[in-house]
Amino acid sequence: MKVLELNFYLLSILGVWKPRHWHGIKAIFYHIYRSIVVIINHFLLLSGILDLEFKNVDLDAFVDNLSLIFAMVVVRQKVICMIENRTSITYVLDSLGKGSFELRDHQEEAIFKRFTDFIRNIIIYYPLVIMSTLMTYSAGHMSVMDSPQVLPYNGWFPYNYSRTNKLYWVTAVYQLYSVFSMSTIYLILDLLLPCIMCYMCGHIHILRYRFRVMTEKLKVMLENNNTQDEIIVAERKLMAEWVRYHIDILSLVKFINEIFSSVIFVQYTVSSLLLCTIAYLLSHTKPTTMSFAGNFAFITAMFFQILLPCYCADKLTIEFSDISTAIYDSNWYYLSNNIRRSVVIILRQSYRPVAMTSSFFIILSLESFTKVIKVAYTIYNVLQ
Repeated sequence: MKVLELNFYLLSILGVWKPRHWHGIKAIFYHIYRSIVVIINHFLLLSGILDLEFKNVDLDAFVDNLSLIFAMVVVRQKVICMIENRTSITYVLDSLGKGSFELRDHQEEAIFKRFTDFIRNIIIYYPLVIMSTLMTYSAGHMSVMDSPQVLPYNGWFPYNYSRTNKLYWVTAVYQLYSVFSMSTIYLILDLLLPCIMCYMCGHIHILRYRFRVMTEKLKVMLENNNTQDEIIVAERKLMAEWVRYHIDILSLVKFINEIFSSVIFVQYTVSSLLLCTIAYLLSHTKPTTMSFAGNFAFITAMFFQILLPCYCADKLTIEFSDISTAIYDSNWYYLSNNIRRSVVIILRQSYRPVAMTSSFFIILSLESFTKVIKVAYTIYNVLQ
């Protein structure tokens, strides 16, 4: 999991993930720092909620404020998930490098490297896209700043920030810092689940490779005229190891799903609402303004933030379904009748789709992503 070391290092700087080797006084100070970060971000969320008006509403300002609140709700849920499930996430990261998941030969390392390279590309290019859209979005809000009256973002504060320029700029800088820090946390946590799913895809690929290796070993033993007892012992041992690996993968995927279930629900639901609300704003904004550019950047970020987990979850489902194909393509006929019956049970299991879900209500897949995009595009056309 060396690829994700940078992610957790950045999360440590941002106050979300305490370094593992920090104990005693270091841990105490880090918990204080994390509390400050959480309070600052929750205060900005509360400020946006208290600023919502339901009488004499400026609909564009209301929707713009609501969009930012939705985004902050997702960040809050992700941060809470990281803090509450720290032990579970640590267990998942550690499990992927030991036991059945330990790579055995150069071929398995080559297979896994293909997926780690893909993850590395995600970690490089995805932040570039999101950070560029974030800067454009922030520039759109900064363009409407008017000292000492208009802040970059709507919000209620328990003091009159327009009383002096100094107080105004302190408040404006606080808003910009909070939005930037939350967006950075959002960005890094966005990568965690998709990257873990890609790691699981790599291990499923290795699982298929190990089944082929197992049948080839048995074929060689038969060709070398090994005794029947030796073949049976080797067959049972190899099959037991393969089944254990399969069960470990299924159990870990289920465990990961349980950890991130609430995040999947909140992110998918809120991101869907965000696409719809930003689509409404775009339909009521002149294309030549910075506000339009900022909102367009926002909807682009939401597009990729839904696409990435949906694509990786869809890839995970496909990898599981391909296990049956890999078994059919192997020399399975060299297995004994007892082992073949066990393989039939495994094949039946592989026909059950394995997907990342949230209480069976939301299923992450490219089909779900397409539905959200269609709804947002329909709303944009209707409101335009």
